[in-house]
Amino acid sequence: MARRPSIRDEDILEAAREVFLAKGIRATTAEVADRARVSEGILFHRFKTKEGLFRAALNPQLAEPPEVRELVERVGKGTVADNLQDACVAQLAVMKVRMPLIMLSFSNPGPSGLPEHFERGEHPEPMLAKTLAAYVRGEVNLGRLRDVDGDVFAYTLVGGMIHYVMQGILRPDTMPLPSSALYIRGLVDLLLHGASPTPPPRR
Repeated sequence: MARRPSIRDEDILEAAREVFLAKGIRATTAEVADRARVSEGILFHRFKTKEGLFRAALNPQLAEPPEVRELVERVGKGTVADNLQDACVAQLAVMKVRMPLIMLSFSNPGPSGLPEHFERGEHPEPMLAKTLAAYVRGEVNLGRLRDVDGDVFAYTLVGGMIHYVMQGILRPDTMPLPSSALYIRGLVDLLLHGASPTPPPRR
């Protein structure tokens, strides 16, 4: 393999970003090294672990999207369904990057046996659930939703999102799934309206 006389960290991270986004959890450091035209030893010297390499490469894609950060500010504005759908579709794109990294991180546990970023309090999904729960409680207080438990609603929604992403990572060919937007629309509709038939109008 022909090697460059020197290579910037950003060149390595760009190669890692391309490989990871193309292959997800199946991406290997050998593929990154080949694309960056360096040895695997250089990768591990600079980034220590495979998970550390991909986390550094994908850090911009891990930021919470504005649709989630500003969700609570949307209480009472627009429609509840649109607000939830916009936030969850945006977050699903982040989760498609984040979940494979979480899976990789379990191969690099900290002293407790959990991934080191979990020990630092960086596990993001509980924070997403808290944001969703706060939004739901705000809409309940305005009477735009019936008196549902905000935490149950939020964790049900987040759980459905995680399952969708995991299915796409682990067994993408075993169950045909709709696009992210269609899946979220159906999931939000199910949570907001249930599966019972619409009662007949009163005479």
